[in-house]
Formats: sequence, C-alpha cells, structure tokens
Amino acid sequence: MSKLAQGDKLPRITFDLIDGRSLTLPDEMPTRYVALLFYRGNW
Repeated sequence: MSKLAQGDKLPRITFDLIDGRSLTLPDEMPTRYVALLFYRGNW
C-alpha cells in the first residue's frame, strides 16, 4: 500500500470492533477531519 499524500482520499477500510460490530471508513466518518490512532498495546 502506498502512502497517502495531502489531498488524497482515504481508501475504504473496514475495522472489526471488539463488540462484534464493524466500522467502515471513510463511509462512517462523522466529520471531514478525523485522526486515527493505532495502539498495538504493551506486549
């Protein structure tokens, strides 16, 4: 996967949530600007 540049559209990606639901971005974004934070945990 290539890096996104300024002005690029976010590709569609689906996340499986821990409660069994799923979240699809950018379809379900509440606003135009969103910050995504990925935390791998402390192994």
